[in-house]
Amino acid sequence: MPARVEPAATHPMAEPIAEFLTDLDNAARSRYTVRCYRGDLAQFARHHDGEVTAIDATVLRGFFTGIAGQAPATRARKRAAISEFLAWCRRNDRMDTDPMAVIEHVSVPERLPRGVEPGRVQRVLDAIPKRKLRDRVLFGLIHTTGLRASEALGVYVEDLTLDPDDEHLTVTAKGGRQRTILLDDPALLALLRRYLRDTRYTRGPLFRAEKNNIGGPPRYSSAEELWRKYRTAAGEKIELHQLRHGHATELINGGVPVETVRKRLGHKKISSTLLYAEKTDRAADDEIRTWRRQRRTPRQTLVQPSTKDATPARPGPGPG
Repeated sequence: MPARVEPAATHPMAEPIAEFLTDLDNAARSRYTVRCYRGDLAQFARHHDGEVTAIDATVLRGFFTGIAGQAPATRARKRAAISEFLAWCRRNDRMDTDPMAVIEHVSVPERLPRGVEPGRVQRVLDAIPKRKLRDRVLFGLIHTTGLRASEALGVYVEDLTLDPDDEHLTVTAKGGRQRTILLDDPALLALLRRYLRDTRYTRGPLFRAEKNNIGGPPRYSSAEELWRKYRTAAGEKIELHQLRHGHATELINGGVPVETVRKRLGHKKISSTLLYAEKTDRAADDEIRTWRRQRRTPRQTLVQPSTKDATPARPGPGPG
């Protein structure tokens, strides 16, 4: 995720960019999206130091040519940031036309999510020092629920319900949609209750930056940096986003219906969840064996017909 950078206050686009990002915040767009768009638009402002009204197809093509070597997904996000910003400018009478209309979309190749075995993740979790209770709860929560890291970082104490046998978490996902996540892992629940007792948090962010423990949640980049440190200590090369992918794959391979997995992950479309439906060879073999056993009928004994009951053989052709 880009660092928090923005155009200088004297830049001609500083004011409209700030107002656009404020509107995104007010529209309950995710903190991750707003932060990424802020960095993307700051980069675009470094390329174009004029007014919004001076942006045309030539300016846009020059910027996109300059980032042509970046990953397709990154280029697609930057294009989306600029496209939404210019559409906002047009709606707010800051420009008459939308030059993005003549710019081609970025084609992003479909990549299958890369899951990871639970045992490998557990080795990383075990490498987190016991005194780092916040980090143990944070990464354990992502691992056992499949939350996006940005969703986990945005959890408030008020989002938790810890009634015995009805423990769950209410999450606000992309687009402001809410979903309820069952918290059914005993080890995580014990850790979470201990964390709340030790911190005495009763409201506000569940996870707070360690600089003062009274402010907002840690940044995504800080969480990634922490995870890299712990995975290095465990000798595992596992990306933070793979915790979510691993949870989804484990559910699919365990026979949980895809629609249930879709709801747990917060996917709007089931096609997104189906990307995780690539079963392991072992899981596929187990399902085929189960199916074969269920359809197998009792074996019947083969009885050779007696000579008396046998059908006479058809006579062959006579001598020519």
